[in-house]
Amino acid sequence: MKIKFTGTGDGRGIPSVGCKCQRCSSAREKGDKNCRRTVSVIVTNESDTILFDTPSSIGQVLNEEKIFHLTAIFLSHKHFDHIGGITAFEYWPEKIPVYGNMSVLGNFEITDRLYNNCDFYVLHDKISVKINHIRVTPFSVFHKVPTFGLIFKEDEKKIIHFSDKADNKLDDYEKKFLKNADVAIFHTPSFDEGTDHIDVVSVMNIAKRNLSTQFVITHIGHNNLSHEELVKKLKPYENIIVAYDGLTLQV
Repeated sequence: MKIKFTGTGDGRGIPSVGCKCQRCSSAREKGDKNCRRTVSVIVTNESDTILFDTPSSIGQVLNEEKIFHLTAIFLSHKHFDHIGGITAFEYWPEKIPVYGNMSVLGNFEITDRLYNNCDFYVLHDKISVKINHIRVTPFSVFHKVPTFGLIFKEDEKKIIHFSDKADNKLDDYEKKFLKNADVAIFHTPSFDEGTDHIDVVSVMNIAKRNLSTQFVITHIGHNNLSHEELVKKLKPYENIIVAYDGLTLQV
């Protein structure tokens, strides 16, 4: 499997609309790894392309990536920064399966055309869905609204995406699946607390106890450290990567 991070910012993105702070001003001027679209990833293998979350920039992303076929879309939860671009698929040239919990799927009554162009399927906690050779297992994570993380598994390769997990510790189910995971992805808007998501410091502590797993931090917030500062802070942790828009990992 291959995973591409097509957006790595939090709900505001960087630069944030209307913000004149030093971080946003620098990102506008330099256009470097500190420019972050709202979060999404694309998981692919030889035959399939799976999209996880549809932020408002997803149409632009798919055009830039020249992606014209999606095997499936999975949605983590109903917050706008994760589903705001779903209406782009009103005009997708083929019928597309869309998976999510009842909380998120109930938000799409805004457009009949979307219902006609998508097949919606309800996900259930810990009940797997087979997308050809990739098995996708949703698991509930604590957040403001009902939210699923996803486990992507092909043969013996495994990616765990924790989405907007709020608590800074793992439960027994998460610990079990993390033990033999190749990649674990966490959404960390802040470096050390201050938001309703897990923070970078907590991921550092988890990574120290799971050295065989490659950790990735994404969903990086406006008030977190800069990309360069995060890379420097995490240099002692060889198994943690700071994601940036366009980062691709082969699993």
